[in-house]
Amino acid sequence: MGTNYYFMSKNKERMHLNKLSSGWRPLFQKHQAFDSFRKLEAFYREHQADLEICDEYGRQYSWEEYFETVYAHSRCHPEPMKWVYEVVPMFPDKKPYLRTVGCSEEEAELYSPFNHIEYEKTLQKARQKFGVYERSYGDIKYWNDPDYLFDWTDGEFA
Repeated sequence: MGTNYYFMSKNKERMHLNKLSSGWRPLFQKHQAFDSFRKLEAFYREHQADLEICDEYGRQYSWEEYFETVYAHSRCHPEPMKWVYEVVPMFPDKKPYLRTVGCSEEEAELYSPFNHIEYEKTLQKARQKFGVYERSYGDIKYWNDPDYLFDWTDGEFA
């Protein structure tokens, strides 16, 4: 679960900006006009007379409110995590799954909120370690924002 954020134009065209999900860094969607947060802000400042910022529930944000919401999400206290391959008791199929769980600093393989790049790298290592070869979701390109603890990706997501 997470919350998606959009630019809404005066003619009600919607442009997906990013998603905030619990346990993850903010993930932004690249567009032709921007591929970093500074470029996103410059785009907004240039076109703000024609744009509103809103979330998927219809709540509107000023630029300052939007930035503070995203920035605060990126600054969550890092929690050490490790990969395990085990049965999840609440799942009825009783099959083991590869997943992350909290751990000590010494055991940590990654930290939540997850950096999308580090998550993918450690996921590949965990698959090899446990001999688990689950279906891949294709080649997704991620990069880190140069100025903030935000991640970016090509293509559509929600």
